[in-house]
Amino acid sequence: MNCDSIAPYYQTLEYASFGKALERRRWAFLAAATISRNAILCGGGDGRFLARLLRANRAVRVDFVDASPKMVELAERRVTAMGRAFRSRVQFYTADLRNFDPPHSPYDLVVTHFFLDCFTDTEVSELADLLASWTAHQAQWIVSEFQQAQGRFAAVWTQIVVRALYLAFRISTNLRVTRLPRYEDALSSAGFCLQRREQALGGLLRSSLWRRSPA
Repeated sequence: MNCDSIAPYYQTLEYASFGKALERRRWAFLAAATISRNAILCGGGDGRFLARLLRANRAVRVDFVDASPKMVELAERRVTAMGRAFRSRVQFYTADLRNFDPPHSPYDLVVTHFFLDCFTDTEVSELADLLASWTAHQAQWIVSEFQQAQGRFAAVWTQIVVRALYLAFRISTNLRVTRLPRYEDALSSAGFCLQRREQALGGLLRSSLWRRSPA
């Protein structure tokens, strides 16, 4: 998957499709991140959450990892415009997370917003184990994802939306995944416990906060 082709238009396309609903999911558990000191943002996109995190937590340092060079460029430009004090706390990396060598682990915060749905069940399980190996005990993991809602009518309409999104991303980014992964099972198996969960748009969007259990 390569998001370079849609990177300049991503925010506009997102707002046109969902308004600010996805942003509200990203911000949902931001307050929990104010205690973090060493974070990794995976598939951070255009850097909107990164900028918000840096403002909310004036002590955190962040490794920002995204496979799209243009997304990384947008995020770095956004943070640079905020000033040197903010920019000095971030290291930007253009890389596939599965091939990333973390220079600043262990992390006490992992963030994946609308990222895990780009992988299969097997790949998400492997990513969860990999990220767990990079984290400190009691590390937090903030997740936002699309979901197929429960209930007869909600399940139908959310399934239609999810299928349309996968088709659009297959055309624009060559994404090969066609269904949502069971990421909650993967996080649980990797040693993370669900702390809080919120839903929006009738169950289509879900944000959750997880904490790594002591070994």
